[in-house]
Amino acid sequence: MGLYTLSSPSARSITAAAAAILATGIILRQRNALTSYYRRHRGMSGLLRMAWQGDFLPPQLRNSMDELDKIEERMGKSEEQLEQIDILVEKARLDSVDFVDDDDVNQEELKTFLFQQNPDLRTRIGIFSNKLDTLAAMIDAIESNSDDEVKQRKKQLSNKIVELMNELDNMLGSLGLEMKDK
Repeated sequence: MGLYTLSSPSARSITAAAAAILATGIILRQRNALTSYYRRHRGMSGLLRMAWQGDFLPPQLRNSMDELDKIEERMGKSEEQLEQIDILVEKARLDSVDFVDDDDVNQEELKTFLFQQNPDLRTRIGIFSNKLDTLAAMIDAIESNSDDEVKQRKKQLSNKIVELMNELDNMLGSLGLEMKDK
């Protein structure tokens, strides 16, 4: 028989010590993941709320975060719409090459010509602009409840809306500038 048996006190001590060392090693190895999980779930109160209620956020913050998630999803669709508008602008740019050859064409005549040739462009620009304004109003209407994460997400989404509006303005501006150059 061996020196130690499984039921002896020293074998149990060695097994417990090995398990403790192994658990400590795993915790140390995963400390960044555990720390980020702890922070992401808002500390001990969030972890307890997660275990007790199934959600780490208080109900008012959960509502705010859910609304921001919906807006973020709609923002993705807005980016796709902006790409479609970009395609229409490029088409209008190409269609206007023959019309721009005249030197006596002013900017207003050119704009009228473009929108007559591409009526869908004006409609899409208006709808897109209105949609971005609506999203901005929805973001402003969300209560942050003095929560830093909600404030940060609201700011990020607002900045993304401004970025999309600027891209649209640049698209339309470049269309006008290129026509002036010719």
